[in-house]
Amino acid sequence: MAVVGLPAAPLRRFVLDYRGYRMSLDRPRRRLEVPTDVVTVALAFEGTMRLTDAVSPAPAVSFGSIAAGLRRTATIAEHAGALHGLAVSLTPQGAFRAFGPVAGELGGQWAEAGEVLGPRLDRLAARLADAPTWRARFALLDGYFTALLADGPVWEPDVVWAWHQLRRSRGLVPVRALVEGTGWSRRRLEQRFREQLGLAPKQAAGILRLQRTLRLLTAPDGRSARAADLAALCGYYDQSHLDRTFRGMVGCSPREFLASRRAAAATATAATGLEPVDRIVGRITSAVLDADRS
Repeated sequence: MAVVGLPAAPLRRFVLDYRGYRMSLDRPRRRLEVPTDVVTVALAFEGTMRLTDAVSPAPAVSFGSIAAGLRRTATIAEHAGALHGLAVSLTPQGAFRAFGPVAGELGGQWAEAGEVLGPRLDRLAARLADAPTWRARFALLDGYFTALLADGPVWEPDVVWAWHQLRRSRGLVPVRALVEGTGWSRRRLEQRFREQLGLAPKQAAGILRLQRTLRLLTAPDGRSARAADLAALCGYYDQSHLDRTFRGMVGCSPREFLASRRAAAATATAATGLEPVDRIVGRITSAVLDADRS
């Protein structure tokens, strides 16, 4: 079960959505979480998550409540079957305003949410767990983030401008154009991005291009588009370049990713109570890796 809530209107520039979830499955669940332009904080009431990099696998790390910054490579997330909590999706600008320089340090990282929220986390998590409904929990989050964002630090104007250019172009604007537009050196631009977003401009652009690729691939008529046309539209030299970049960021080919999503959709049709494939409204975020065995 998953319940999505929109934050109060004044927060929506910084907070994209809230997602409550409660799962009780009879086996572990593995999900592939692809790179997005969103910072996530997940607060656990029950259960833990085991995370590992999908491209360069290493021993999995277990977390209760998690803060996840912008990542250039995908994550494999696994839980034992029982999981109860909620997630908050923040824009990179909102994460910096809420968490300050720690938001930049989160780039490419996962961390225990307590390391980001500090002593406030225990009090917040306890109040959320005791709230009688998801609506009441979302209202508590509205109050919490209204206070947290009220006087937090802000991005430098040139970082705001450069990020807008990247998003407007879906990652296609050349870094040299951002250098010229800001009047900064390339090194200074990269430093400011790493401090305030957690990734360099080129890495952030790659995430935005990947997200556009995923949206087109998963559109109802996406698979009917010519591969070469899709590659050019999304800023790749050719289909081979798209495939190599996709595998280097996601850990599998586009065909394998789409097959996992189709398997999850078929399973969701045959059974009730499974979580939605995507965990952020308006983004392609995930593929369920074990849907064929559920």
